[in-house]
Amino acid sequence: MAESSLLSALHDIRDRGRSWFADDPRATVKLVVAVTLLGLVLRVAALGSRVAHFDEGRVAYWALHLRDSGSFAYRYIIHGPFIQHFDSWVFTVAAPTDFTMRLPVAIIGGLLPLTALLFREHLRSDETVLMAAFLALNPVLLYFSRFMRSDVLVAAFMFAAFGLLVRFVDTRKARYLYGVGAFMALGFASKENAIVYVLTWLGATGLMLAKVLVLPNGYRDAFGFLRRVPSAGAIWGRMSGRVRADVGLVVNTVRSFRDRHDSAGSVLAAYASHIVLAALVFGFVSLFFYAPRGAGVAGIEYPPAPASSGDVNFWSGVTNPSLFPELVQTTWERVVDQYSEWFSPASEKATTTETGLVESIETFYESVDGHYEILLKALAYTAAPLLLFSAFGYALDRLGAVEPRHLVPFAAYGGYVSILGYPIGTDIGAPWLAVHVVVPLSIPAAVGLAAVIRWGSESLSADDVTGAAIAAAIVLLVTVLVVNTAATRVYTNEHLEGNPLVQYAQPQESLRADLAEMDRIATANGNGTDVVMYHGERGDAYDGDDAYVKENRGQWNDSWWNTRPTCLQWYNSLPLPWYYAADDVNVSCENRPGALAERAQDGQPPIILTQQIDSTVPVERLEAAGYEPRTHRMRTKYSSNDMTVWVHESYGRETNA
Repeated sequence: MAESSLLSALHDIRDRGRSWFADDPRATVKLVVAVTLLGLVLRVAALGSRVAHFDEGRVAYWALHLRDSGSFAYRYIIHGPFIQHFDSWVFTVAAPTDFTMRLPVAIIGGLLPLTALLFREHLRSDETVLMAAFLALNPVLLYFSRFMRSDVLVAAFMFAAFGLLVRFVDTRKARYLYGVGAFMALGFASKENAIVYVLTWLGATGLMLAKVLVLPNGYRDAFGFLRRVPSAGAIWGRMSGRVRADVGLVVNTVRSFRDRHDSAGSVLAAYASHIVLAALVFGFVSLFFYAPRGAGVAGIEYPPAPASSGDVNFWSGVTNPSLFPELVQTTWERVVDQYSEWFSPASEKATTTETGLVESIETFYESVDGHYEILLKALAYTAAPLLLFSAFGYALDRLGAVEPRHLVPFAAYGGYVSILGYPIGTDIGAPWLAVHVVVPLSIPAAVGLAAVIRWGSESLSADDVTGAAIAAAIVLLVTVLVVNTAATRVYTNEHLEGNPLVQYAQPQESLRADLAEMDRIATANGNGTDVVMYHGERGDAYDGDDAYVKENRGQWNDSWWNTRPTCLQWYNSLPLPWYYAADDVNVSCENRPGALAERAQDGQPPIILTQQIDSTVPVERLEAAGYEPRTHRMRTKYSSNDMTVWVHESYGRETNA
């Protein structure tokens, strides 16, 4: 009786859902929008809680520098300039904080699920909604949408460009070409590996062509094909047959266009003009982001040069037609120079050594082995359901268990090849590489999960309690896994070493309290010195790139780039320079223990920062002078970067610190 009542209730829920979809033609769109709104909320909630990562602090510093100085020049080491410009605009209308610097990435990452609608001609309604859900809720995308790096940006923009290209093919409406041009430009302006997306598309296209030309019926009955061993003649016959069929398809398409227009030539000419204009859109958007601002390179070097009327930058170039060619040339030369620098690490990996090819291959795999380990661990621990369902969806498509569609294997090829390719093309193994895998795999994953849900629905229709229960258990298990992973990897343990999404240059969360103290004290302290940074150790600390303060006092006012404070080993101390700049903290340096002790006793600066690896720190004299220490780990995996924050008792740490 209870079983009958349960089945009746489940039947009723299913029928109501079907009725809603049947009565509302925009039900799929509404569900995708609802999922997108949920994704946005999850990304913005507590967005500023985590202490800035090394990379976040580095890029945010330069965005703030652009706001304050008005000078910009593209440097590949900071990655694509989109986030620098966007954050500088955000900092103009809101205070520079960890929340505001991450907000653009959170919003764009949150809107990514809307791209599922671009593929609705190739996906069923349930698959479209599930694809949006994967993009909104996958822990990898959640974590790095709450992280101010450009990986989510380039993935979102390039995936949107691909979707718009699919829409153009589906509808033949030229307006989608302009969207392709604009979003591809935004993708390239976000990060250099946008070119990898283009190469991935080309590679997937090649695999698709091979599949269409070789497999029976283009793409159907792959299982039957594998059971037979076709002869060379049979394969040639199939290939030639497919070529004739595809040529016939092109001819028929041109004829259909000709029937609707004056001539086929006019149609081709019309699309050619749209392609040219779309290319111009790509070029102008790229120029907008890559072109120098203010004094250009001279404005970001130290000492920075002020902008002058003779500088060729974006605004002078677009407002003065005579300078526009020079602006284009200057920007192009800078982009070519920086991209060649970006390409060089990958090309060096592929270079054969003098000892021979075998030794070169061994060296190559040793150099990327750690990269694969990091990527695979991130995928296994935080994206396992998506990976499993993507493999299942691809298998269903290949075996003909669902309606075969070119989009499914195309996206699968792009995702799986990214697992192999990205660790090779990067000089740093990092979990954010997983972003470029899970985005394309959301398509076959949606197909796989939708098939399980439909199986459960069909089992319910046949009153097959066992089948319906198994399908429901699978869906429930996946839901629990995703929620648990998001809770423990994205929100509650977002900085711990055991989290596979955490890259090693992430400071410990306890630092947040002392950063708040630093901001409070700097605001109350006026123009005096707020923080003294100290390192007195010599030798190993500098050889290992650990020391915060420059060893040679004569170089304390020297710097290539305008990286302030200039007395610091600037990159070693990140993300601290971001907080110094954002909170207007006055910083000085010291590297003599006696001078530090005297300064602590007489001048009593509010805060002194020292390093645990430094044996010269006058601990007893600092304590006697009234300083209270608290130590934080500045790098997740390396204790050599442990830092102690000494706050003088006259300023005191607030109780909530």
